[in-house]
Amino acid sequence: MNLSILRSLLLSAGSVLLPLWAFSQSYPSRPVKLVVPYAPGAITDIAARLAAERMTALLGQSMIVDNRGGAGTRIGVQHVATAQPDGYTLLFANSITHGTMPAMAKSLPFDPIKDFAPVVPLFWYANIYVCNAAAPFNNIVELIAYAKKNPGRVTNATAGPGSGHHLAGSLFNSMAGVDITQVHYKGGGPGLQDVLAGNVNCIYGDSAAKPHVDAGRLKALATTGLQVDPRFPSTPTMDAAGVKDFSFVVWQGIAAPAGTPPEIIARLNAAANEALKDPALQKRTFDLSLNIYGGTPDKLGQLMRTDIAKFSRVVKDANIPTE
Repeated sequence: MNLSILRSLLLSAGSVLLPLWAFSQSYPSRPVKLVVPYAPGAITDIAARLAAERMTALLGQSMIVDNRGGAGTRIGVQHVATAQPDGYTLLFANSITHGTMPAMAKSLPFDPIKDFAPVVPLFWYANIYVCNAAAPFNNIVELIAYAKKNPGRVTNATAGPGSGHHLAGSLFNSMAGVDITQVHYKGGGPGLQDVLAGNVNCIYGDSAAKPHVDAGRLKALATTGLQVDPRFPSTPTMDAAGVKDFSFVVWQGIAAPAGTPPEIIARLNAAANEALKDPALQKRTFDLSLNIYGGTPDKLGQLMRTDIAKFSRVVKDANIPTE
């Protein structure tokens, strides 16, 4: 190549990279948009607003929550995937956007891994596997033994086909080698009511199940994380209760469009981890049954890759229809 042409190309590339570098040094210089792919009011939306409020104070610019729900989170996720990688449009990601949704989709107009740069994991919560107080088993070992002797007779309530309840139950069936029947409802609330009534044996519950456990109407067999859930300190994890390496955790974090400068990723990561140290935020999230996560971009990236692979296997093994 002619030397003058090569010099011209290098100078041209430098003219593009230099403003980007200078831009990242002054970041943020205007409000940052945090896209939540859900309607306002849900637990994910509330968690995003808590993080955004504290990060606003640390970044010196407003972090504004932008709700873009619809199409099973696809609308909001695609909006961020195609946004400018300048740190001003971020995604409040979770184990749906980067786990069950890609696993359940026949095709997507974006790549949930290649089109995103992980920023930080923020919160997590596990389900608690609860059963009617009259169920003929009192722990996971007894449940597995009963289910193997009585194939199909144990029943789980779910919030519908393809829901988190459905996937958790399918994962359990596969890992425990049992055949527990999934009974689908239009939401977790009706399913929980039928478990309380004794019409269905069990459900992968959330914080709504806790008062019923405390009152003795339901018995808690296990939580679904790999570490003890602070909300249920006396309840073993599924792993400790007898299903080795079982994990079904809902995590929440922040991701940016792929190509976002590493200096901006580092700035956001530092602000988020500092925000998680705030006692007021910690109390509020605990009241919402959320646990603090925190950590590096690589930690969030690993969560994304692991969940997409895990749920893709569950959907395939259980022959769950994709859409």
